[in-house]
Amino acid sequence: MENTSTKQTNSATHQVISPAADCDRVNMILDQLVVGHEPTVEDEEYIVSHSEDCSPCFEDITKQQAFIGFLTSYVGRKGAPTTLPQTILSRLQVEMA
Repeated sequence: MENTSTKQTNSATHQVISPAADCDRVNMILDQLVVGHEPTVEDEEYIVSHSEDCSPCFEDITKQQAFIGFLTSYVGRKGAPTTLPQTILSRLQVEMA
């Protein structure tokens, strides 16, 4: 699917973004997840950060399911490569030889 960023850019006057604007951005990201759009890395980091501070964003069951699906893929993607132990051992053997 297409990555679409929901980043809000500030003008030179440095607008202050209200908490409601934060929730609006989370809702936009979750709506995109519901329809199958992949979030950008920036959106992924934002939604994880915001979820720690704001529970009202996740009251709707459809959005909860989308958020759970997002977390499952986000957390699963952050794991170590399966070849990591072998790569480390190979490099150690080269260094010790």
